[in-house]
Amino acid sequence: MRERKRGFERDIEMMLPNVTEFSLAQTQNAQAEARIAALKEKINHTDLKEASEAFEAYFIAYLLKVMRNTVPKGSLTQNRMGEAFRVFYDEEIGKQAARAGGIGLARYIEASLRELQSIPTEMNAAE
Repeated sequence: MRERKRGFERDIEMMLPNVTEFSLAQTQNAQAEARIAALKEKINHTDLKEASEAFEAYFIAYLLKVMRNTVPKGSLTQNRMGEAFRVFYDEEIGKQAARAGGIGLARYIEASLRELQSIPTEMNAAE
């Protein structure tokens, strides 16, 4: 019986390093998965924010274009170069306005897209 017990203890001692390595590998795997999930969220957040701001910048530039069309044209914009300048100027004003907080459209779009991502769709449920 003693010999059998010693053999069992020896088996456990031999298995102990393997169990420890396995436990360590599981812990490292869980940590890596958590880091990957955090990076995906960060990337996703950044992409949504950039796309939302780009749309708001385009929208503001379009508003400026439409508003300018209601005003009589001055001597500066009567030629093609003046028109080109006005288009680029409106685009840049739109970008700067969106970066500075704009009219709140980017925040609304980003929040709406985040909400849509959190709602499970039939396609996500099937996976």
